[in-house]
Amino acid sequence: MDHGTGWQVTARTDDPGWLEIPPTGGAGLDEARASAWVEGRAAELRADWGDRWRPEHDVLVPAALEHALARRTPDDALCFQLWPVRELRAAIVHVAFGALEQPLYWREVGGALSPLTLPEIGPGVQRVFREQLQVPEADGPVELLGVDLLCTDGAALLHVRLEPTLPGFASDLVPLLHAFAATIAVQGPAGTWRSTDPGDDAVAAWSTEALA
Repeated sequence: MDHGTGWQVTARTDDPGWLEIPPTGGAGLDEARASAWVEGRAAELRADWGDRWRPEHDVLVPAALEHALARRTPDDALCFQLWPVRELRAAIVHVAFGALEQPLYWREVGGALSPLTLPEIGPGVQRVFREQLQVPEADGPVELLGVDLLCTDGAALLHVRLEPTLPGFASDLVPLLHAFAATIAVQGPAGTWRSTDPGDDAVAAWSTEALA
């Protein structure tokens, strides 16, 4: 997607279940086209799921699709809802690229950090972080786990995020996230954008915390 500034972010995936989420409002989908998009995608999922589709999915799947539309942000160059299996389990993946407004000090980022390299981008950092969600039906807060993939050249930042979800589900999705991120490329007026080594500050913050 072109941000209108001469920068273009692209990605691809051969894995099933990646549903690209279009923007809404402004130059994006209006209310009528958003409703048509939800109806169309729900019909596609129903056809794909076959016998796995249950009567309650007539309500729950469109609600999940509407949630995905609402989760896409103006900063997203790309946004996907990932349905890895034919059941009501989905997660949101954001891809954003833009100017780095202030230096990134890795030891202040928080979470569990580890090195990564994206073939089309260069070196970066994976951040595993945890959040707690208050659920009235639960005895206490529910722990969620999210993943950030961060690459920078000091002036711009590529940020790929798996939104926080249940830890076991997040662990299942990480290989799919990595395979997808490996295809991300950024092109600008001067050519292909590449990240730089995160440096000693990141190395000092490396963690071996497990994903689940």
